[in-house]
Amino acid sequence: MKNLVVYYSRSGNTETVAQEISKTVRGQLKKIELIKDIGFAWAAFSSVLGLKGKIKTNDLNVKDYENIFIGFPVWAGRSSTPINTLLDETDFTGKNVFVFITQADDKTPNSVFESIAARVETKGGRVIDNLFIQTNMKNPLTSEQVRESVLNWINKNIAAV
Repeated sequence: MKNLVVYYSRSGNTETVAQEISKTVRGQLKKIELIKDIGFAWAAFSSVLGLKGKIKTNDLNVKDYENIFIGFPVWAGRSSTPINTLLDETDFTGKNVFVFITQADDKTPNSVFESIAARVETKGGRVIDNLFIQTNMKNPLTSEQVRESVLNWINKNIAAV
């Protein structure tokens, strides 16, 4: 099966998790980037409003992949704006989707997972499972810190796809 790991990372934490997932599933890695970086306060405010971020060309072609891993940080209890754009612009018809989220808060962002699943499903995809990794804004995650969680998550879901 072909795997795609697509992610947005502002501080590098989500990128660390995405790289570990990509290595584990031998998937292609695709970073989503904003056209113009935004400050922390605006990021939180825009996420609360459910806005979309202007991303560099969305040349994401998911047709060649069976499994799509989507990762992003949670901002102010909501999905980050670049991922809102990605979800709006991507057709997930017939795809297995796995969602991984990073956030500094220790509470599992269930409402964000539910929101993402609903949006993926309206675009024809099927969310298989979610992974939450807590971060620390002062100390970026390392590969060693996330490796075991990623391996356990992937191993748990191998039978599902």
